[in-house]
Amino acid sequence: MAAARSLGRILTAAALATLVGCAREPPPSAPPVVGCLEALRAAGLAVEPWAAPGSGACRVEAPVRLARTGLTFDRPLETSCPLALAWLRFEPEVRAIARRETGLEVVRVLHMGSHACRRMTGNAGRASLHARALALDLAGFELSDGSRVTVLEHWSDRGPRGRFLRAVAKAACLRFAMVLTPKSDRFHRDHIHLDLGPFAGCDA
Repeated sequence: MAAARSLGRILTAAALATLVGCAREPPPSAPPVVGCLEALRAAGLAVEPWAAPGSGACRVEAPVRLARTGLTFDRPLETSCPLALAWLRFEPEVRAIARRETGLEVVRVLHMGSHACRRMTGNAGRASLHARALALDLAGFELSDGSRVTVLEHWSDRGPRGRFLRAVAKAACLRFAMVLTPKSDRFHRDHIHLDLGPFAGCDA
């Protein structure tokens, strides 16, 4: 009887260990709003506010408009300070990946926006993180030779441009809570979605 109880405890411990081993690491936490603007300014960025909703489901905490970080955006990025700071911290990796995979520098970020007061694509029962400007949709990049690398055209490319985009998405999984790509569904065939959670997923 004692042997049976001992075996039961061993099996229970083994099962718990397996569950712990299979658990996904928690998603990266969003940069705190407190001190965020100061961090952007300390990085030398010209930060200006924009007329974001201040209340309701689409309110944006610490809205910022950026024309550039280390890179230029193809149009000013209107987003939240936490998302801007998360992108700023990720940007050096993007530049390094571009040099490694293409031998060229990234000079411009092509994006499809951050803030959009809407429900989640494919799940109308939940507000999108775009509604609070906690997400960014990347359409592609412009390189130093004047060429463009876009998710729509080059995601499945077996050459350096495709490798560059796929490597950016994989690296983003360590910096952002959720990364969605053309692998995810038809809604993401032309961009890489990055957000700050709370839900976690890496579809790179």
